[in-house]
Amino acid sequence: MKLTIDTDKLADAAQWALRAVPGNPPAPVLAGMRLEAADNTLLLSGFDYDHSARAREDCEVSEAGTLLVSGRVFTDLVRGFPKSRATTLTLDGTDLTLSCGTAHISLPTLPLDDYPALPAIPGVSGTVDGAVLAEAATKVAAAAGSDDTIVALTGVEFTLSDTALVLSATDRYVFHVADVPWTPSKTVKGRGRNRPLTQGRALVPGDVVRDAARILGADDQAELTVTGSLFAVSVPGRWVTGRLLDGALPGYAALFPTEFASVATTGTEALADAIKHVMPLLGKTDPMILDVTDGEITVRAGTDDQGRGRDRVHADLEGDPLSIVFNPGLLLKTLQQIDAPVTQVNFTTPTKPALLHAADQPDTFRGLIMPIRHTSISG
Repeated sequence: MKLTIDTDKLADAAQWALRAVPGNPPAPVLAGMRLEAADNTLLLSGFDYDHSARAREDCEVSEAGTLLVSGRVFTDLVRGFPKSRATTLTLDGTDLTLSCGTAHISLPTLPLDDYPALPAIPGVSGTVDGAVLAEAATKVAAAAGSDDTIVALTGVEFTLSDTALVLSATDRYVFHVADVPWTPSKTVKGRGRNRPLTQGRALVPGDVVRDAARILGADDQAELTVTGSLFAVSVPGRWVTGRLLDGALPGYAALFPTEFASVATTGTEALADAIKHVMPLLGKTDPMILDVTDGEITVRAGTDDQGRGRDRVHADLEGDPLSIVFNPGLLLKTLQQIDAPVTQVNFTTPTKPALLHAADQPDTFRGLIMPIRHTSISG
Protein backbone atom coordinates (compact mmCIF):
# COMPACT_ATOMS: atom_id res chain seq x y z
CA MET A 1 0.00 0.00 0.00
CA LYS A 2 1.13 3.52 -0.81
CA LEU A 3 -1.03 6.62 -1.01
CA THR A 4 -1.13 10.36 -0.43
CA ILE A 5 -4.18 12.03 1.13
CA ASP A 6 -5.33 15.37 2.48
CA THR A 7 -4.49 15.28 6.20
CA ASP A 8 -7.66 17.04 7.37
CA LYS A 9 -9.86 14.58 5.47
CA LEU A 10 -7.82 11.64 6.76
CA ALA A 11 -8.16 12.80 10.36
CA ASP A 12 -11.93 13.28 10.01
CA ALA A 13 -12.36 9.84 8.43
CA ALA A 14 -10.23 8.15 11.09
CA GLN A 15 -12.15 9.88 13.87
CA TRP A 16 -15.41 8.58 12.41
CA ALA A 17 -14.20 4.98 11.97
CA LEU A 18 -12.82 5.07 15.52
CA ARG A 19 -16.38 5.33 16.87
CA ALA A 20 -16.78 1.57 16.32
CA VAL A 21 -13.34 0.61 17.70
CA PRO A 22 -13.98 -0.55 21.30
CA GLY A 23 -11.95 0.98 24.12
CA ASN A 24 -11.72 -2.37 25.88
CA PRO A 25 -11.92 -4.85 23.00
CA PRO A 26 -13.09 -8.41 23.75
CA ALA A 27 -10.40 -9.59 21.31
CA PRO A 28 -7.13 -7.69 20.67
CA VAL A 29 -7.70 -7.60 16.92
CA LEU A 30 -10.84 -5.47 17.42
CA ALA A 31 -8.59 -2.62 18.58
CA GLY A 32 -7.58 -2.37 14.94
CA MET A 33 -8.76 -0.05 12.19
CA ARG A 34 -8.97 -1.53 8.72
CA LEU A 35 -7.47 0.57 5.90
CA GLU A 36 -8.21 -0.38 2.29
CA ALA A 37 -6.68 1.61 -0.59
CA ALA A 38 -7.95 1.10 -4.14
CA ASP A 39 -9.19 3.10 -7.12
CA ASN A 40 -7.85 6.37 -5.67
CA THR A 41 -9.93 6.05 -2.51
CA LEU A 42 -9.14 5.09 1.07
CA LEU A 43 -11.77 3.21 3.11
CA LEU A 44 -11.30 3.21 6.91
CA SER A 45 -13.40 0.85 9.03
CA GLY A 46 -13.98 0.05 12.69
CA PHE A 47 -16.04 -2.88 13.98
CA ASP A 48 -16.90 -4.37 17.37
CA TYR A 49 -19.10 -7.29 16.17
CA ASP A 50 -22.31 -5.31 16.86
CA HIS A 51 -21.57 -1.90 15.35
CA SER A 52 -19.48 -0.72 12.41
CA ALA A 53 -18.41 2.73 11.22
CA ARG A 54 -16.83 3.30 7.82
CA ALA A 55 -15.45 6.37 6.04
CA ARG A 56 -14.21 6.79 2.49
CA GLU A 57 -12.06 9.66 1.17
CA ASP A 58 -10.46 10.38 -2.18
CA CYS A 59 -6.67 10.10 -2.37
CA GLU A 60 -3.82 9.32 -4.76
CA VAL A 61 -3.11 5.59 -4.61
CA SER A 62 0.26 4.45 -5.96
CA GLU A 63 -0.06 0.90 -4.67
CA ALA A 64 -3.38 -0.67 -3.66
CA GLY A 65 -3.60 -2.75 -0.50
CA THR A 66 -5.38 -3.51 2.75
CA LEU A 67 -3.97 -3.53 6.28
CA LEU A 68 -4.89 -3.28 9.95
CA VAL A 69 -3.36 -0.89 12.51
CA SER A 70 -4.18 0.22 16.04
CA GLY A 71 -7.20 2.45 15.56
CA ARG A 72 -6.62 4.78 18.49
CA VAL A 73 -2.92 5.25 17.89
CA PHE A 74 -3.43 5.86 14.16
CA THR A 75 -6.20 8.38 14.80
CA ASP A 76 -4.21 10.26 17.45
CA LEU A 77 -1.23 10.46 15.11
CA VAL A 78 -3.07 11.84 12.07
CA ARG A 79 -5.07 14.27 14.19
CA GLY A 80 -1.78 15.74 15.38
CA PHE A 81 -0.32 16.23 11.91
CA PRO A 82 -0.31 19.73 10.34
CA LYS A 83 -3.49 20.10 8.31
CA SER A 84 -1.72 22.23 5.70
CA ARG A 85 0.43 19.29 4.55
CA ALA A 86 -0.63 16.06 2.86
CA THR A 87 0.00 12.71 4.54
CA THR A 88 1.63 9.75 2.83
CA LEU A 89 0.91 6.20 4.01
CA THR A 90 3.34 3.48 2.92
CA LEU A 91 3.38 -0.19 3.86
CA ASP A 92 7.01 -1.18 4.47
CA GLY A 93 7.18 -4.89 5.31
CA THR A 94 4.94 -5.31 8.35
CA ASP A 95 5.00 -1.62 9.33
CA LEU A 96 2.92 1.31 8.12
CA THR A 97 4.94 4.47 7.66
CA LEU A 98 3.11 7.77 8.10
CA SER A 99 4.82 10.86 6.66
CA CYS A 100 3.54 14.41 6.98
CA GLY A 101 5.84 17.39 6.64
CA THR A 102 8.89 16.68 8.81
CA ALA A 103 7.12 13.91 10.76
CA HIS A 104 7.88 10.27 9.87
CA ILE A 105 6.36 7.55 12.04
CA SER A 106 6.46 3.76 11.75
CA LEU A 107 3.44 1.93 13.09
CA PRO A 108 3.30 -1.89 13.32
CA THR A 109 0.39 -3.56 11.57
CA LEU A 110 -1.94 -6.10 13.16
CA PRO A 111 -2.86 -9.54 11.71
CA LEU A 112 -5.45 -8.73 9.04
CA ASP A 113 -6.52 -12.36 8.64
CA ASP A 114 -7.79 -12.39 12.23
CA TYR A 115 -10.06 -9.39 11.71
CA PRO A 116 -13.78 -10.27 11.38
CA ALA A 117 -15.62 -9.66 8.12
CA LEU A 118 -17.52 -6.39 8.11
CA PRO A 119 -21.30 -6.71 7.78
CA ALA A 120 -22.52 -6.36 4.21
CA ILE A 121 -25.24 -3.83 3.46
CA PRO A 122 -27.54 -5.79 1.13
CA GLY A 123 -29.58 -2.96 -0.35
CA VAL A 124 -31.61 0.13 0.47
CA SER A 125 -34.97 0.17 2.24
CA GLY A 126 -35.55 3.82 1.37
CA THR A 127 -34.27 7.38 1.42
CA VAL A 128 -34.83 10.17 3.90
CA ASP A 129 -33.81 13.79 4.42
CA GLY A 130 -30.64 13.55 6.49
CA ALA A 131 -31.20 16.67 8.60
CA VAL A 132 -34.77 15.69 9.48
CA LEU A 133 -33.74 12.17 10.47
CA ALA A 134 -30.79 13.48 12.51
CA GLU A 135 -33.02 15.83 14.48
CA ALA A 136 -35.64 13.17 15.16
CA ALA A 137 -33.04 10.55 16.09
CA THR A 138 -31.36 12.87 18.59
CA LYS A 139 -34.64 13.85 20.24
CA VAL A 140 -36.01 10.32 20.50
CA ALA A 141 -32.75 8.66 21.58
CA ALA A 142 -32.66 11.03 24.56
CA ALA A 143 -35.40 8.86 26.11
CA ALA A 144 -33.62 5.54 25.62
CA GLY A 145 -32.59 3.83 28.83
CA SER A 146 -29.05 3.04 29.97
CA ASP A 147 -29.81 -0.06 32.04
CA ASP A 148 -28.22 -2.96 30.16
CA THR A 149 -30.20 -5.46 32.22
CA ILE A 150 -33.27 -4.43 30.20
CA VAL A 151 -31.66 -4.35 26.77
CA ALA A 152 -34.80 -3.53 24.79
CA LEU A 153 -35.18 -0.23 26.64
CA THR A 154 -31.71 0.89 25.49
CA GLY A 155 -32.93 0.89 21.88
CA VAL A 156 -34.83 3.13 19.51
CA GLU A 157 -37.66 1.46 17.63
CA PHE A 158 -38.16 2.29 13.94
CA THR A 159 -41.64 1.64 12.54
CA LEU A 160 -41.66 1.68 8.73
CA SER A 161 -44.76 2.51 6.72
CA ASP A 162 -45.54 3.70 3.19
CA THR A 163 -45.05 7.38 4.01
CA ALA A 164 -43.24 7.76 7.32
CA LEU A 165 -40.71 6.41 9.76
CA VAL A 166 -41.87 6.57 13.36
CA LEU A 167 -39.03 6.61 15.89
CA SER A 168 -39.80 5.80 19.52
CA ALA A 169 -37.85 5.18 22.74
CA THR A 170 -38.60 4.87 26.44
CA ASP A 171 -36.88 4.22 29.74
CA ARG A 172 -40.28 3.54 31.39
CA TYR A 173 -40.46 7.09 32.83
CA VAL A 174 -40.44 9.12 29.62
CA PHE A 175 -41.51 8.09 26.14
CA HIS A 176 -40.38 10.07 23.07
CA VAL A 177 -41.88 9.66 19.60
CA ALA A 178 -41.12 11.44 16.32
CA ASP A 179 -42.43 11.08 12.76
CA VAL A 180 -40.08 11.41 9.76
CA PRO A 181 -41.25 11.42 6.13
CA TRP A 182 -39.35 9.01 3.89
CA THR A 183 -39.47 7.39 0.46
CA PRO A 184 -39.45 3.56 0.54
CA SER A 185 -37.63 1.76 -2.25
CA LYS A 186 -39.95 0.51 -4.97
CA THR A 187 -37.82 -2.58 -5.57
CA VAL A 188 -35.71 -4.44 -3.04
CA LYS A 189 -33.40 -7.40 -3.48
CA GLY A 190 -32.43 -10.15 -1.10
CA ARG A 191 -33.91 -13.10 0.73
CA GLY A 192 -34.80 -14.01 4.28
CA ARG A 193 -33.28 -11.89 7.04
CA ASN A 194 -31.02 -10.11 4.55
CA ARG A 195 -33.87 -8.67 2.51
CA PRO A 196 -34.31 -4.89 3.01
CA LEU A 197 -37.63 -4.08 4.64
CA THR A 198 -40.00 -1.26 3.71
CA GLN A 199 -42.67 -2.21 6.26
CA GLY A 200 -42.44 -3.41 9.84
CA ARG A 201 -40.51 -2.66 13.02
CA ALA A 202 -36.87 -2.79 14.05
CA LEU A 203 -35.29 -2.15 17.45
CA VAL A 204 -31.94 -0.39 16.95
CA PRO A 205 -29.29 0.15 19.67
CA GLY A 206 -29.47 3.71 20.94
CA ASP A 207 -25.74 4.28 20.44
CA VAL A 208 -26.03 3.32 16.77
CA VAL A 209 -28.90 5.77 16.31
CA ARG A 210 -26.89 8.56 17.96
CA ASP A 211 -23.93 7.78 15.71
CA ALA A 212 -26.19 7.83 12.67
CA ALA A 213 -27.37 11.30 13.64
CA ARG A 214 -23.77 12.53 13.69
CA ILE A 215 -23.10 11.76 10.02
CA LEU A 216 -26.30 13.28 8.70
CA GLY A 217 -25.74 16.79 7.37
CA ALA A 218 -28.16 19.47 6.29
CA ASP A 219 -27.64 18.77 2.60
CA ASP A 220 -27.51 15.00 2.71
CA GLN A 221 -30.07 12.56 1.43
CA ALA A 222 -29.52 9.50 3.57
CA GLU A 223 -30.04 5.91 2.53
CA LEU A 224 -31.62 3.71 5.17
CA THR A 225 -31.38 -0.07 5.28
CA VAL A 226 -33.36 -2.25 7.68
CA THR A 227 -33.31 -6.04 7.45
CA GLY A 228 -34.31 -8.77 9.86
CA SER A 229 -30.96 -8.44 11.63
CA LEU A 230 -29.26 -5.20 10.51
CA PHE A 231 -29.74 -1.44 10.56
CA ALA A 232 -27.63 0.84 8.38
CA VAL A 233 -27.53 4.52 7.46
CA SER A 234 -25.28 5.93 4.76
CA VAL A 235 -24.48 9.29 3.24
CA PRO A 236 -21.77 9.96 0.65
CA GLY A 237 -18.50 8.79 2.18
CA ARG A 238 -19.88 7.66 5.55
CA TRP A 239 -21.67 4.52 6.80
CA VAL A 240 -22.86 3.22 10.16
CA THR A 241 -24.35 -0.22 10.82
CA GLY A 242 -25.71 -1.94 13.89
CA ARG A 243 -27.05 -5.35 14.78
CA LEU A 244 -30.70 -5.20 15.82
CA LEU A 245 -31.77 -5.81 19.40
CA ASP A 246 -34.17 -8.57 20.36
CA GLY A 247 -37.56 -7.65 21.74
CA ALA A 248 -39.88 -4.70 21.20
CA LEU A 249 -40.98 -1.56 23.01
CA PRO A 250 -44.46 -1.12 24.46
CA GLY A 251 -46.88 0.19 21.84
CA TYR A 252 -46.88 3.96 22.26
CA ALA A 253 -50.31 4.38 20.65
CA ALA A 254 -52.00 2.67 23.57
CA LEU A 255 -50.07 4.73 26.13
CA PHE A 256 -50.41 8.22 24.68
CA PRO A 257 -53.72 9.81 25.74
CA THR A 258 -55.92 11.49 23.14
CA GLU A 259 -58.36 13.27 25.45
CA PHE A 260 -57.29 15.78 28.09
CA ALA A 261 -58.86 17.56 31.05
CA SER A 262 -56.41 20.48 30.94
CA VAL A 263 -54.17 21.94 28.21
CA ALA A 264 -51.54 24.57 29.01
CA THR A 265 -49.45 26.54 26.52
CA THR A 266 -46.30 28.33 27.67
CA GLY A 267 -42.93 29.53 26.47
CA THR A 268 -40.54 26.61 25.98
CA GLU A 269 -37.42 28.47 27.05
CA ALA A 270 -39.17 30.25 29.92
CA LEU A 271 -40.40 26.98 31.45
CA ALA A 272 -37.01 25.34 31.01
CA ASP A 273 -35.31 28.29 32.72
CA ALA A 274 -37.77 28.17 35.62
CA ILE A 275 -36.99 24.48 36.16
CA LYS A 276 -33.24 25.20 36.06
CA HIS A 277 -33.60 27.99 38.61
CA VAL A 278 -35.01 25.60 41.22
CA MET A 279 -33.10 22.40 40.37
CA PRO A 280 -29.94 23.20 42.42
CA LEU A 281 -32.02 22.67 45.55
CA LEU A 282 -32.82 19.08 44.58
CA GLY A 283 -31.19 15.70 44.54
CA LYS A 284 -31.53 13.30 41.62
CA THR A 285 -34.80 11.80 42.80
CA ASP A 286 -36.32 14.81 44.57
CA PRO A 287 -39.68 15.91 43.12
CA MET A 288 -40.71 19.21 41.56
CA ILE A 289 -44.27 20.51 41.68
CA LEU A 290 -46.02 22.38 38.88
CA ASP A 291 -49.07 24.41 39.88
CA VAL A 292 -50.94 25.05 36.64
CA THR A 293 -53.55 27.81 36.53
CA ASP A 294 -54.94 30.10 33.86
CA GLY A 295 -52.31 32.79 33.53
CA GLU A 296 -49.25 31.04 34.94
CA ILE A 297 -47.38 27.89 35.84
CA THR A 298 -45.61 27.98 39.20
CA VAL A 299 -42.58 25.71 39.52
CA ARG A 300 -41.69 24.93 43.13
CA ALA A 301 -39.55 22.46 45.03
CA GLY A 302 -37.30 21.93 48.02
CA THR A 303 -37.38 21.11 51.71
CA ASP A 304 -36.77 22.96 54.95
CA ASP A 305 -33.34 21.30 55.24
CA GLN A 306 -32.18 21.97 51.67
CA GLY A 307 -34.01 25.19 51.01
CA ARG A 308 -37.14 25.99 49.05
CA GLY A 309 -37.61 27.80 45.78
CA ARG A 310 -40.20 28.77 43.22
CA ASP A 311 -40.47 30.52 39.87
CA ARG A 312 -43.38 31.51 37.67
CA VAL A 313 -43.93 31.61 33.91
CA HIS A 314 -46.86 32.88 31.90
CA ALA A 315 -49.25 30.21 30.60
CA ASP A 316 -52.66 29.97 29.01
CA LEU A 317 -54.89 27.19 30.32
CA GLU A 318 -57.90 25.50 28.82
CA GLY A 319 -59.61 23.29 31.38
CA ASP A 320 -59.24 22.78 35.10
CA PRO A 321 -56.31 24.06 37.20
CA LEU A 322 -54.15 21.32 38.73
CA SER A 323 -50.97 20.56 40.61
CA ILE A 324 -48.75 17.75 39.36
CA VAL A 325 -45.38 16.36 40.49
CA PHE A 326 -42.50 15.40 38.17
CA ASN A 327 -38.88 14.34 38.30
CA PRO A 328 -37.33 17.67 37.22
CA GLY A 329 -34.49 16.09 35.26
CA LEU A 330 -36.87 14.01 33.16
CA LEU A 331 -39.21 16.94 32.60
CA LEU A 332 -36.34 19.16 31.50
CA LYS A 333 -34.92 16.46 29.22
CA THR A 334 -38.22 16.15 27.38
CA LEU A 335 -38.79 19.90 27.24
CA GLN A 336 -35.34 20.46 25.72
CA GLN A 337 -36.27 18.28 22.73
CA ILE A 338 -39.02 20.70 21.70
CA ASP A 339 -37.52 22.99 19.08
CA ALA A 340 -40.25 25.62 19.08
CA PRO A 341 -40.92 28.83 21.04
CA VAL A 342 -44.22 27.60 22.50
CA THR A 343 -44.87 24.25 24.18
CA GLN A 344 -48.25 22.66 24.77
CA VAL A 345 -48.56 20.52 27.91
CA ASN A 346 -51.57 18.20 27.96
CA PHE A 347 -52.87 16.76 31.24
CA THR A 348 -55.47 14.14 32.09
CA THR A 349 -55.14 13.85 35.89
CA PRO A 350 -52.29 14.61 38.35
CA THR A 351 -51.54 10.89 38.59
CA LYS A 352 -51.43 10.08 34.88
CA PRO A 353 -48.79 10.91 32.24
CA ALA A 354 -48.58 14.35 30.67
CA LEU A 355 -47.97 14.83 26.93
CA LEU A 356 -45.66 17.58 25.68
CA HIS A 357 -45.19 18.84 22.12
CA ALA A 358 -44.71 22.05 20.15
CA ALA A 359 -47.95 24.01 20.13
CA ASP A 360 -48.14 24.07 16.33
CA GLN A 361 -46.46 20.71 15.60
CA PRO A 362 -48.26 17.96 17.55
CA ASP A 363 -47.10 15.14 15.28
CA THR A 364 -43.43 16.00 14.60
CA PHE A 365 -42.18 15.23 18.12
CA ARG A 366 -44.06 14.35 21.27
CA GLY A 367 -42.92 13.32 24.70
CA LEU A 368 -44.86 11.50 27.40
CA ILE A 369 -43.66 11.85 30.99
CA MET A 370 -44.84 9.96 34.05
CA PRO A 371 -45.73 12.00 37.13
CA ILE A 372 -44.57 11.13 40.63
CA ARG A 373 -47.11 10.07 43.21
CA HIS A 374 -46.59 12.39 46.16
CA THR A 375 -48.21 12.36 49.57
CA SER A 376 -48.67 16.09 49.68
CA ILE A 377 -48.39 18.84 47.13
CA SER A 378 -49.46 21.71 49.33
CA GLY A 379 -47.29 24.80 49.00
